[in-house]
Amino acid sequence: MKYRYELHMHTKEGSACAVSLIEDMIKQYVKIGFSGAVVTNHFIRGNTCVSRSLPWEQLIMQYSKAYTNGRKIAEELDFDLFFGIEEGYGNGKEFLAYGFEPEFLLSRPFLRNADLNIWAQEIHSVGGFIAYAHPFRDRDYIKNPDEVPDISIVDGIEGYNRGNRDIENEKAIRVFGNEDTVVTAGSDLHSTDFDSAYGIETQHRIKSNEELVKTLLERNFKVYLGE
Repeated sequence: MKYRYELHMHTKEGSACAVSLIEDMIKQYVKIGFSGAVVTNHFIRGNTCVSRSLPWEQLIMQYSKAYTNGRKIAEELDFDLFFGIEEGYGNGKEFLAYGFEPEFLLSRPFLRNADLNIWAQEIHSVGGFIAYAHPFRDRDYIKNPDEVPDISIVDGIEGYNRGNRDIENEKAIRVFGNEDTVVTAGSDLHSTDFDSAYGIETQHRIKSNEELVKTLLERNFKVYLGE
């Protein structure tokens, strides 16, 4: 049996650019045959809809609302829902991270002003996974889109992003495809207006953060680019 997982998804509860709520996103993923997804709303250096002026605990509770609200419907629909983040690290560039619960953020208020190296160190300290999101995306808000990021800091790259132009994804694969790094796929969806999605496809069900990270690091998956 094959299981498909989304690794890059936004919802209205956390991302200012998203239009659909977590419950509706989950239902749509179930409809197209996905087994699970990681909620990766924009964090405080990205296009978040959460007030950055909130005290840290309130900020994290508000930011993680999509995940906490979605767990009940996910369980009812037998859908594996995971917590993650998409965060900016400068010049419009962003990373994705998985493998932890909201408590990881709650206990680390210093991450409010952390650079990419500190983020990577902390994520790795709890057994998490970090990857560059759409590394060669070319948009007006991104400075130096052709700059090659330091792959030694992270575990992988999002080589296939459904919201990218083909040429942008092709460059990511051309630059990093032969490197000793994990290449993933994600849809970067912001609404339920989709009937296919990018992600990973496995032969096994992923039921925990530990299993998700292990699957990625061991490359025990195929990239899935829709049908």
